[in-house]
Amino acid sequence: MLNCQQTATWSGTTPRRRDSRGTVLLMFPAALLAMVVLGAIAIDVGYTTVRGRELRAVAASAANDSLAALDIEVLRDTGDVVIDESAAHRIVAAAVALGPLPDARVVDVDVDGFEIAVTLRLDIELVMAPALGNLKQVTLTRTERAIVLT
Repeated sequence: MLNCQQTATWSGTTPRRRDSRGTVLLMFPAALLAMVVLGAIAIDVGYTTVRGRELRAVAASAANDSLAALDIEVLRDTGDVVIDESAAHRIVAAAVALGPLPDARVVDVDVDGFEIAVTLRLDIELVMAPALGNLKQVTLTRTERAIVLT
């Protein structure tokens, strides 16, 4: 039992290493910078992936709409598939302009027998990458096809 004048002492002390003090203070800014860079990459890759999927959906929709350029009368009379290429171009341009990505550009509308291939291009302004370097935008290109089944 200790009374008020007595103090407890610890006899077994371990020596402290003075040379490693403050190491965490130096490592934290480097770790934080690495986390910010990885977060920026994740944000931009995710954004680019979502916009690529949207562009693919718009291209598929435009390709399906372009099937309206099929000459139904020739198909009924002779059974031949005849697609008016200029009408297909106009239909694709209108579908893209009125769709959810009006800033997408029509690169190509290829009519090949029973198939119509629509290629679209979209420039994407990146969110975080401009703060980290010279990369300011990415260009996505997607091609989708529609096939006439008779």
